[in-house]
Amino acid sequence: MRRINVKDWPILSASATGNSAGINVSDYRNCVLSLVGSASTASLKVFVMGGIGEASPDFTVNKGSRAAASAWDFIECVDLEDGAAIDGDDGISIASNTVRLLEVNINALDWLAVRVTSVAAGTVTVKGTFATNQ
Repeated sequence: MRRINVKDWPILSASATGNSAGINVSDYRNCVLSLVGSASTASLKVFVMGGIGEASPDFTVNKGSRAAASAWDFIECVDLEDGAAIDGDDGISIASNTVRLLEVNINALDWLAVRVTSVAAGTVTVKGTFATNQ
């Protein structure tokens, strides 16, 4: 399998609650995210969100307040360390200077974003690699 049409994106670097902008992923089939906690005291959660449509959904809208213009959902990830599925609604916990590599199923998704919440301390940097294998 060859990796072609590869794009590497810095998605978000956050030390407080926040969202990344929506990234158009409609040209890609594969996605691996790298989440890196930057401090020995980092304590926070990262959620991966996806949506479909021509325009990016409003990823800043709270889950309970979504409507047609903000039609997104949390996306399940697979931890590349042990193959464990991480429910999108649960998010990914980052503690201390943790590094997590996650595969995100972006088949047929048009948009991807990440949200950082529950920040007690530290910073997280999220980067993504997107590719097709055709």
